[in-house]
Amino acid sequence: MAKLTVDQYAGLAAARLAHLTQSFAITFFTNAATMFAILSYGASAGLAARCALATIVVAVTVYGLLAAKAAFDDLKAMLDDAVDDFAGSKFGAHLKQIRWPLFTGASAILTAAMGVTQLWAIIVA
Repeated sequence: MAKLTVDQYAGLAAARLAHLTQSFAITFFTNAATMFAILSYGASAGLAARCALATIVVAVTVYGLLAAKAAFDDLKAMLDDAVDDFAGSKFGAHLKQIRWPLFTGASAILTAAMGVTQLWAIIVA
């Protein structure tokens, strides 16, 4: 298969980066909403309501982990398969020095920490 043109490559990379940003935004704002619900109603909520909140927290955490990981993997693959015009530039060389495992791992740890903290808040409330 032929390589992408620079314009196609830039467009696809920008779109996938937008997907990553959107997945972070969805995860963060949904976690903020569920934390509000936990703090507001957790103490007076019955078992069914707590189970529903826990299910939402687990679903959001799993979505945040999987969506971000998929976007990171795609961006890494696109960078590895960069067109020669882009890969040979100083910017392309700089991007290839990004420590993807560290960035992906930190993202996963922080997303999982939000989920675990919320589950703990549900149990304690």
